[in-house]
Amino acid sequence: MKSFFYIGLGMQLFGLTAVGLCFFTGIQNGDYGRLELAQLVIGSFVFYAGNYIKGRAQN
Repeated sequence: MKSFFYIGLGMQLFGLTAVGLCFFTGIQNGDYGRLELAQLVIGSFVFYAGNYIKGRAQN
């Protein structure tokens, strides 16, 4: 089950990176477009899915 832990951790890092890029792009442009909104939603979903998988792997 150790592989699920690392898969979850990778998903968390990917999601956090996606949300961070969305945040900095919005600051740079001064507005959030559809692409940034989709990136925020998908990044958040991947982060929390990775959190769930990582938590289940530790039990």
